[in-house]
Amino acid sequence: MKKTQQKNSKDETKPWMKWAYVGVALLVAVAMVGSYLAPIFGSSQKAQAGDVARVGYTIRDGDGRPLVTTDQALLESEYQKGNLVFLTPSLEMLVGGQVPGENVAPVPILYPETNGTVGFGLLGFETNTIAAGLVGMQVGETKAIRFAYGSEDLDINLSKEEADEIDLNVTEMGVGDLFLREFMITDGIPVGNETNATPTLRFWEVAGKTDDSLLVTCRYGSAEITLNGITG
Repeated sequence: MKKTQQKNSKDETKPWMKWAYVGVALLVAVAMVGSYLAPIFGSSQKAQAGDVARVGYTIRDGDGRPLVTTDQALLESEYQKGNLVFLTPSLEMLVGGQVPGENVAPVPILYPETNGTVGFGLLGFETNTIAAGLVGMQVGETKAIRFAYGSEDLDINLSKEEADEIDLNVTEMGVGDLFLREFMITDGIPVGNETNATPTLRFWEVAGKTDDSLLVTCRYGSAEITLNGITG
């Protein structure tokens, strides 16, 4: 995978965790109505490879902590606990479709508000697992899936100096701590020397540490997916 540019840190998430839950119930109620009603009025139609599906989801880390979701009630519950979770719209994807694992898709973040300046970075490894899991599901059905990353460990060793550059305190950070890291991805085909770069965020976790280094990873554990509808 391409090296990523490190921007955000654990400390930078703290203000969000203090104010983000305020008023969240009103933020996306209208936008999410279609997604919530789809399972209610769904039929027994099963998703087949090649269908275009609308998918609700919650992505969790290896310990089961929710990180990104389309479930507004879960979002509210986590913010009341002081936990940072991203709310995004439902995904629309090809059932059974596969892309290179290192691809990164920028998913719009509905909450906390970003004004469209940054998205959540969903890796091809993850979209492939979701797309494969949809095959045979009925509209309205929910199931749990586990992510597989093949031979890509998605781990990075940070020296104390490198950690300091992104405001991570090696002494204070503990194994299991989460932080946000921003990196750039490229959409479309470059024209000349120009590219259309989209900043995306992912949650990273401290997987190990020494007195002068951190081992961090952006692998996730599992997801619950709901087939909200088949659109094509």
